[in-house]
Amino acid sequence: MEALKDYRNFPGINESWELIKTGLVVIREQSYRLELWHSYSNPDIPYYVSVYVQADGVWKKMQDPIFPIGLDADQTMREAMAFLSERLAA
Repeated sequence: MEALKDYRNFPGINESWELIKTGLVVIREQSYRLELWHSYSNPDIPYYVSVYVQADGVWKKMQDPIFPIGLDADQTMREAMAFLSERLAA
């Protein structure tokens, strides 16, 4: 989205993020939603993944997530999946 790339043209906007992809993984019958975000305002860390857990039909941010960050979108999503797999499936 070009408008998000041009965020500096709008007074008062300091950051610009775009939701690139959402994904769902299930570990031991528990659903986890992963959101891959791209930052236009931080070229040093352009991608991060937020993790949500479903409880009682409501999505909530996972407590104590690591929020994987990286330079490559696919690799950052893979790191989030590895984190969940190692932490929860073991």
